[in-house]
Amino acid sequence: MNSPAIGLLGIGSYLATSIVGLTLVGHWLDGRFGTEPVLTLVFLALGLLAGFYGAYAQLRDFLRAQEARRGRGGNH
Repeated sequence: MNSPAIGLLGIGSYLATSIVGLTLVGHWLDGRFGTEPVLTLVFLALGLLAGFYGAYAQLRDFLRAQEARRGRGGNH
C-alpha cells in the first residue's frame, strides 16, 4: 500500500532541501568571511548539481520499482 505520490514527494523534498540548504550554508559562509555573494552563488550551484543528480537517481530507482511492480501484476 505504498503510494507512488509518497515516493515523488520524497524526491521533491530532497531536491528542495539540497538547493535551499547549500544556499544557506553559502550565505552563512559569506557573512563569516565577507565574500558576499560569491560563496552563496557557489553553494547555490553546488546545491543545484547535487539536488538534480540526487533527484535523477531517486527518480530512476522509483521508476524501476514501479515497472517491476507492474511486471509482477501488482496494480495497486
